[in-house]
Amino acid sequence: MHPLSLSRRQLLTRAAAGSALLGLGPRAFAQSTDFPNQPIKFIVPYAAGGVTDLVMRTVSKQAADKIGQPIVIDNRAGAGGMVGVNAVAKAAPNGYTIGATASSSIIASPLLNNEVPYNAATDFAFISLLATVPMVLCVPTALPIHDAAEFLKYVQAHKGKLSYGSTAIGHYGHVALLEVSDSLQAGMVHSPYKGETPLMQDFLGGQINFAFFAPSTAKPQVEGGKLRMIGVSGTKRLKNMPNVPTLAEQGWSAPVFSMNPGWVGVIAPAKTPAAIVQRLSAEYQAAVKTPEVFDKIVDNGMDPVGSTGEQFFAAYQKEKPVWKQLFTKAGLDVKGA
Repeated sequence: MHPLSLSRRQLLTRAAAGSALLGLGPRAFAQSTDFPNQPIKFIVPYAAGGVTDLVMRTVSKQAADKIGQPIVIDNRAGAGGMVGVNAVAKAAPNGYTIGATASSSIIASPLLNNEVPYNAATDFAFISLLATVPMVLCVPTALPIHDAAEFLKYVQAHKGKLSYGSTAIGHYGHVALLEVSDSLQAGMVHSPYKGETPLMQDFLGGQINFAFFAPSTAKPQVEGGKLRMIGVSGTKRLKNMPNVPTLAEQGWSAPVFSMNPGWVGVIAPAKTPAAIVQRLSAEYQAAVKTPEVFDKIVDNGMDPVGSTGEQFFAAYQKEKPVWKQLFTKAGLDVKGA
């Protein structure tokens, strides 16, 4: 029988049978064909008003306009993002609860804490990596350091006399500058802080010599003449600060300097039907490319990506062992799987 002579019911039956071969099953197929027919809840695991929250609201609004249903933001802050991410993991896998995640929530926390209540590799469907979050190495303008080469010369000339800060033990600023200190046997002292605000206060006050900051945090201080940016992590220059070279292009070859310290992406509960995941992924990928979302991401010091779910999962798999090695080198007790 020619396909055009089949009834709609027969077509759906055949398609459902095909979807069963893909592991979806008739019920999952039926759910995916009319998805979405109600609002979608989007869990942001951070407080309202932060950079991640603002970006997620902007990109979700664009995605909602194409999907044809509201995407309602639900802020679930707590435990460094684990509360909200766990809520996504435990939600019904029907596409009506999705959420944001950061690399810290599904890589760093599970590696350092056995109490994390989810397994990122098995408890989530990866929808799209929206943006990467680089970090910039900063020095006070009073120091005679203008690039990565001068930075290394200064450290070598002042062994045992320098210090650096980070937003927490194990965070990027800690492990990256530990790499510098160890490679030069410089004996730099590390001071952890509870966030970028107190870190910046002590940095500007002269209590510490060096630190990595998020671009959005460093830029106002650069414009005010209080600090100088030496280089940016990752493999690409920042779109809103193209004159700042990467550390990698300045010859810092250790893997830690070429990696993206952070990223933000969209996830769904595991076992969400593949057709629904693909639909959501396509809409979020498209949303990142719209001028409104693209510019919002760039303005907040991030690098827009908008990947497929498969590319997002591959990035997770690639970066996890790198972080595990960095944590081990830093002397941290790597507990998680």
